[in-house]
Amino acid sequence: MIKLNQGSGLIETFEKDLTLDVLCNEKIRIFQKKKGYRFSIDAIILANFVRLKKQERVFEIGTGCGIIPIYMTVIMGYRNKFTGIEIQQELYQLALKNKEINHCENIEFIKGDVRESIPDFKGIYFDVVISNPPYTKEKTGRTCPTPSRLIARHEKLLPIESLLIAASRILKQKGRLYLIYPVKRLGELIYKAKSEEFEAKRVRFVHPRRDERANLFLVEFVKKGGIELIVEKPLYIYENFYYTEEIRRYYA
Repeated sequence: MIKLNQGSGLIETFEKDLTLDVLCNEKIRIFQKKKGYRFSIDAIILANFVRLKKQERVFEIGTGCGIIPIYMTVIMGYRNKFTGIEIQQELYQLALKNKEINHCENIEFIKGDVRESIPDFKGIYFDVVISNPPYTKEKTGRTCPTPSRLIARHEKLLPIESLLIAASRILKQKGRLYLIYPVKRLGELIYKAKSEEFEAKRVRFVHPRRDERANLFLVEFVKKGGIELIVEKPLYIYENFYYTEEIRRYYA
C-alpha cells in the first residue's frame, strides 16, 4: 500500500496497481488502474459536447472510473443529479473512490448491467443519457491485453443495439442521448437509432488534425424528436504536436 497526503489533512491509501492522475490544474484527481481500462480524451470531448439544463437528471451508461460526471461537476460546474452504471466491479469501486476524493455529492454510482437493470428504473425517467460506449465490433480490431480493456472497447457485453434500447426505455419523451462513436459506423448508428425512435439533432466531427479525416463524431439524439440536423464546426485535437486551443481549454 502507498500513502498519499492529499493536502487537506487527510491521508489516502491506495494499492500499488493504481495511479492518481491530476487534471485541470489540479482541480480533479482520478484513481485508475495502471493496467486495464483507462479513460481517454474521448471522455473529456464528450463531456464538453453535452448541454444540460438545471434540474435535468442525467444517466451515464458505462461510467468507468466516473470521469465524465466528475468532470462535468467539478470543471463545468453542473450540479445536476448524475447516476452512472458500471458493469465491472473494479471500475465501479474506483468510481466510488473518485467521487469521494472529488467531493461530488450529486453523483450516484451503481454496479450492474444496464441490460438487466432496466426494470429497476420502472417509473424513474431521465432527461439525458450519456455514453462513451465500446465501439469495436466483437471479433474485430486489435486484441486487448486485459479483460477490463476488452469489455470497455469491444461490444462484447454492450452491443450498440442494447445501449439504444436501454437509453430509450429510461429516457423521457424528448429526452436526449449523447454519444461519441467512430465515423466509419455513422450510418449504422443513425439507422439503428431510428428503430428506437431517436433522431439525430446535432453532430460534430472530430479530426486528429486539420489535414486529416475525421475518425470520430459526437452526436446528440432526441427521443421522438423532429427531423432536423445541425452539423457543427469540426473539432481538431492536435495542431503540430500540441493540443489545439479548444482542447487546451477543456483541461484548463
